[in-house]
Amino acid sequence: MVRTWFAHSLSLLAPMRKWSLWSAPKRVRVLVLSVDVFALLTAVWAVSFSGYERRSFVDLVLLLALSVGFQEISGKVEKLRNQIRAIRYIDMTSVWTFAAVIVLPASLLLLLLVVLRLHLWVKVNRPAQHAPHRSLFTAAAIWISCVCAHATLAAFPASHPLPTGYLAIVAVFAAIWAFTLANSVLVFGAVWLASPADETPPFSTIWQDSFLEISTLCLAGLAGLALIFEPWLVILVVPAMVILQRSVLVKELQQAATTDSKTGLLNAQAWHQVASIELERSMRNDVPAALMIIDMDNFKLINDTHGHLAGDAVLKAVAGVLTDELRAYDSVGRFGGEEFVALMPKVDALDALAISDRILRRVRELRVATRNVGVGVGDLSASIGLAVCPQQGSDVEDLLHIADAALYTAKREGRDRVEYSFTG
Repeated sequence: MVRTWFAHSLSLLAPMRKWSLWSAPKRVRVLVLSVDVFALLTAVWAVSFSGYERRSFVDLVLLLALSVGFQEISGKVEKLRNQIRAIRYIDMTSVWTFAAVIVLPASLLLLLLVVLRLHLWVKVNRPAQHAPHRSLFTAAAIWISCVCAHATLAAFPASHPLPTGYLAIVAVFAAIWAFTLANSVLVFGAVWLASPADETPPFSTIWQDSFLEISTLCLAGLAGLALIFEPWLVILVVPAMVILQRSVLVKELQQAATTDSKTGLLNAQAWHQVASIELERSMRNDVPAALMIIDMDNFKLINDTHGHLAGDAVLKAVAGVLTDELRAYDSVGRFGGEEFVALMPKVDALDALAISDRILRRVRELRVATRNVGVGVGDLSASIGLAVCPQQGSDVEDLLHIADAALYTAKREGRDRVEYSFTG
């Protein structure tokens, strides 16, 4: 019987062998498993040592009803947000978990978190085949953040569940920052460890997402205060959450519609619109502007030799070079395939040639890692064609035509060079 039970237990664990976690770098596996184990230990502590009150069960039922109801109402929106986010998906359930931090003991807080995460996984993540270990890590990180916030509230004098007077507001804000700090450290750490050594982690995007998290936590603080003083007022948080959720979705859809998924630059259509506006502004202000087309040399050979994933990594690395070498207000986009394009206001022909030389030098110095350990893509080069406004035209299409002709000249003359016709 023991042997049968042991075999049955192993069969239940068999799907875990297929998790992509086991193929991740060792440092990532150590972090994920350490966070999961620590969360499990604190969960055992919460169940063993926290007490209960009758009022707490009323608050638990109300929060569960509101949270599950909100997820049912907004399930399609959340699923769409999950699909279009490439880096980090903020599911906005912290409005309920953090409110529970304020009013519930740790054990009931754990129960609410488990129900919420399971319901969210069924409604949003499972149909999209979300990696199970990521869901577990996210739940563990949120639980640890809740424990930190709970401990912060408990550190204030006469806190049952909150201190009186102005200290209540101070305590709530302190708990919000404790939650945000703990969650950000865990998420930033995971992203940093999972990023290749030669690739800059997308901390700027994650930091922007943190503002959404803080906004949600502020609503959660109001929900917690409502539960303490007038429980039924917490229902008013739901319309605010619906409006916030849909405004975030609109912003994310706009970003997805204008961004190239492989490089993070503007896509061709969005670049054309932005470049047209910038060119019109340059004409009104009587200042020059330069248009640059950058095309990778022998890019098909990279795909044939190292695979398309390596080719995508090269495109991303070149996009990083362009982002570094060009100014924040220059319009940079991926024009298609291995071709990039940039419009640089207040740049004349001589400045554009100097910028192009720096870009070509940086591309030559690139060495992009591949999945094969010790094998990288090197010996890269690019060709660049330039056109300048107003000498060679004042319309984006005209400048593109001239720059494209210069690019083909660079290709014919041996590649790895920049071409510009001063005759216009």
